[in-house]
Amino acid sequence: MRILGGILLGSMLLSAGPSLAEDDASELRALKARLKQLEQKMETQARKEEALAARQNAIQNAQMTAKAPVPFDPCASGKLCYKGVTFTFGGWVDLTGIYRSRNLASDSGSVYNFIPFPQSKNYNTGESRFTARQTRFSVLAEANATENIHVAGYGELDFEGAAQTANSVATNSFNPRLRQASIEIDRSDLGLHVLAGQSWSLNTPSKAGIDPRGADTPGVIDFELVPGFLGARQPGVRVWQDIGPEFKLAVSAENPQTSFFGGNNPLVGTPAVGPQGVLNPNLLVNLTGPGGSFFNSLNNVSLNHVPDFTVKGAWDPRLGPYKLHVEAWALYRDFYDRFNFANHDVNTVSFGGHLSAEIVPKLLEVQASASYGALGRFTATPFPDATVRQDGSIQPLPITAFLVGSVWHTTPSLDLYAYAGLEQTKATFSNVGTVPFGYGNPLYNNLGCNIENSPAATCNGNTSEVRQYTAGFYDTIFKGSYGTIKAGAQYSYTQRFAFQGVGGAPKTDDHIVMTQIRYYPF
Repeated sequence: MRILGGILLGSMLLSAGPSLAEDDASELRALKARLKQLEQKMETQARKEEALAARQNAIQNAQMTAKAPVPFDPCASGKLCYKGVTFTFGGWVDLTGIYRSRNLASDSGSVYNFIPFPQSKNYNTGESRFTARQTRFSVLAEANATENIHVAGYGELDFEGAAQTANSVATNSFNPRLRQASIEIDRSDLGLHVLAGQSWSLNTPSKAGIDPRGADTPGVIDFELVPGFLGARQPGVRVWQDIGPEFKLAVSAENPQTSFFGGNNPLVGTPAVGPQGVLNPNLLVNLTGPGGSFFNSLNNVSLNHVPDFTVKGAWDPRLGPYKLHVEAWALYRDFYDRFNFANHDVNTVSFGGHLSAEIVPKLLEVQASASYGALGRFTATPFPDATVRQDGSIQPLPITAFLVGSVWHTTPSLDLYAYAGLEQTKATFSNVGTVPFGYGNPLYNNLGCNIENSPAATCNGNTSEVRQYTAGFYDTIFKGSYGTIKAGAQYSYTQRFAFQGVGGAPKTDDHIVMTQIRYYPF
């Protein structure tokens, strides 16, 4: 500071020039006094700046040495929260239009096992209808019970239920249907997960890992999906373990049910008569019983005494920007009945796998599935699980299923998709005396399958295979703080083939166009 004062004083003296000698001594003293005041002000300002810098350094050091910050509060994330539980709502309001070349009186395209042969008058009559029954609502409630325990409850419903009073005549009244209702407990420190309740069966493909709420379903309008996609929503218990960051292993025990086929009387010959006579092909009272308490009395339920058990492994390798998911599973099932004063018990093991991948990141996705075994009730056709011999003993039906598909995200708002699927089974019958009896019996009467209005007994063709090819699009029309509105359309061509019988192997097909508009408020 004194150096600066000297410089200022020197500059003043130089500017004064020779006339300084003539100045009065009092003026020189006044100049020196002002210079001293200036030096004091500058020193005071410097001390203030040093004190401020010292306080800032102290604050920064205190922050660096302080304890860990308070854990993230999920209730501060903007979600709906109550007492530490966050709620996430989902679903949509839906209107679907269906235009079908064969009249099936259905709100879905996927009743492939009932596409009529030319024998039926419905073969030559098409139909169109609208439905809002795919409207869906879901809620996910989550909370951290402890630092390492996460709890989630999930519920989902639609309006695909149809009580005996449901109709499409006056008020189109259809009751809500439970799709999923489950609780999940996760231990992050152990990599262990447990789920109990109704959810997608474990053999249903997931989008990643073992995700009970993230089924990798084909992105089509038809809510029954595509042949070749296997899955059911049913109660059960599931446990899975994280093995490293990429691999997961799961096991489940789920509610069992069996879809039986009793058989038809062949056209040629008469089966031998057992202790209770010829097995009625339609009245399966020895295999299933009418619903009792809290079941619909008009719907039969099967007799099962062992749950369905599934083991599944899922692998999600890291391949840079590309997503890949691979899984494989095995399913144990037990079929059970009592007939002719004896219990009959047959167990089976089925297996399958699924792959989904991004071929072009965020642009092109593909998926493929394959499965084999006694999987009838999981199929889209649907096929029966087993047939029975005349004495009531059980023969499982082997099902082979394939599905391939792709989704092309052409723009941020427009998706194009295409799928092809197949489900087929083998003729499964046994000889009673010299006459075969069961599913796909070559002696069944098919003489009337291609003659309109011929008696039902003249067209017993059992379905051997169903194929489908489908393509469509979804477009985002509006998107904002109010939600999202999407619209789409698809076309599918489905073929149904029956086994060879007396009179030939009938076949039929169906052309289906479906349209849809959905509002996603959440």
